[in-house]
Amino acid sequence: MRKEPPRGEELAVAAPHCYCGRLAWLQTSWTESNSLRRFFVCPKSEVGGKTIVVFFVWIDIEMPPHERALVAWLLRTMREVEDQIRCARAREKKLWIALFISWAFVFIVWFDNVM
Repeated sequence: MRKEPPRGEELAVAAPHCYCGRLAWLQTSWTESNSLRRFFVCPKSEVGGKTIVVFFVWIDIEMPPHERALVAWLLRTMREVEDQIRCARAREKKLWIALFISWAFVFIVWFDNVM
């Protein structure tokens, strides 16, 4: 019995060359309007922290509006949860510092009374 190779989500698309001659990079969009769409872009599109797009080609079809809205909602929810986690970690750090300071104060008062 012959096994078939596993089927993935990869597209059998050859990477095009940019106008500058370099092989274009495959990227994924994380914006709300084009979430999870893949595209090719020139590797020289970021120069000194600024994005200058000369070559850009979508390789995925656009999602239907209800799917796009769902993905946008999921991305917003994910960012909100990440912000909540960041705030909780900052609060936890402050509480640990307060606990350490309070125990140091208790130790100093106790040590003063013993001596």
